[in-house]
Amino acid sequence: MPLRDTLAIATMVGQVATTVARERFGPAVKLDRPDAVPPNAETVTTDWLTQALCRAVPGAAVTSIDIIGGSDGTSSRRALLVGYNDAGRDAGLPTHLFSKAAAGLFSRLLLGLTDIAEGESLFYNQVRNSLDLRSPRSYYAGFDPRTRRSLVILEDLSVDGWSFPDPQHNKVTRADAEDMVAEMARYHGALWNSPRFATDLSALKHAERWQQDLDRRVGFRSRTLRGFDRASAVLPERLVARRNELYPAFHRALALHHDTPSTLLHQDLHLGNWLRDPAGRMGLYDWQCVARGNWALDYAYALAGALEPEDRREWEEDLLRGYLARLAAEGVTTAPDFDSAWLAYRQQPMHAFAFGLFTLGGSRFEPELQPRDYTLAAIGRIARFVDDHTTLDALEAR
Repeated sequence: MPLRDTLAIATMVGQVATTVARERFGPAVKLDRPDAVPPNAETVTTDWLTQALCRAVPGAAVTSIDIIGGSDGTSSRRALLVGYNDAGRDAGLPTHLFSKAAAGLFSRLLLGLTDIAEGESLFYNQVRNSLDLRSPRSYYAGFDPRTRRSLVILEDLSVDGWSFPDPQHNKVTRADAEDMVAEMARYHGALWNSPRFATDLSALKHAERWQQDLDRRVGFRSRTLRGFDRASAVLPERLVARRNELYPAFHRALALHHDTPSTLLHQDLHLGNWLRDPAGRMGLYDWQCVARGNWALDYAYALAGALEPEDRREWEEDLLRGYLARLAAEGVTTAPDFDSAWLAYRQQPMHAFAFGLFTLGGSRFEPELQPRDYTLAAIGRIARFVDDHTTLDALEAR
């Protein structure tokens, strides 16, 4: 890493560590401005939440906030029960909310210094409301570039019968896979080669640039290779023998994105980020890794990570034809033909593979991003895809 980057990152880390310490041990953070981003759900005040939720309803005000559940991982997640005055109740303002914050030092560094939190805020503020998806909507999304605080307040779908299944027990059927393909086609089609990437979405990073920044800032390559070594028991032997080709192939796959139309990418489509609506239909959430680039990165990630290999082999050609038909129904006129799409599908599981290995490759001093058994199972499925589709060779021959 160049010395300039090392010094810049060290400075940011110091600033973030100081900020988190002040939030924890110093006086209460002042939330006296509409653009002030709370450090976490516990610091949200009724006055601040009134500004966030009640601006469109004259006289409405938040009168109470109760935290009724939550968990901590990459983000600090809290379920909120909100009370209003008569004007707020009469207007039907939302009472059950769900919040995500980069609260602790580890999450602030991972999500803030890598610009992941900034991208998620951009998605919810500029994109989400224009998409027809089975995915939660946001009432507030904020990111503070100085403190690297981030907070997203979403509708709590669980109170309406939506579920967020344990991914280790969320068996994906053929109908589920078709739902997943249709959801991806909706958001890919809505922003396929969109002129918005040069206007209001110009801050949305290209997938290759997004990854290059991650490489520089969090030691992504070394951690991924450490994860590869830890996962050796679930990797095909032919892939284990080609360990040194993994990272160059990953970046060759990302470079291919420049030769194709760009669209919106979720970039983190592991099975733990798929939800079910009250009818059991599959939807997608957790848009914190959003970027722009080639459709096949998302598509290969979703199918490789979620489908058991025998099901994938049986369904994948029909699913791809269905995806292309859905793009056409969305008005996309520059979609690839089947043969070109099949090649892209074969070439683009490397992002999914690297993400799984990165998740597994953390140090013993870091909190686990996902349960180890789940991560190993997902890596095994993705590795089988890479082996089945001779992805490394497909990238060499491009």
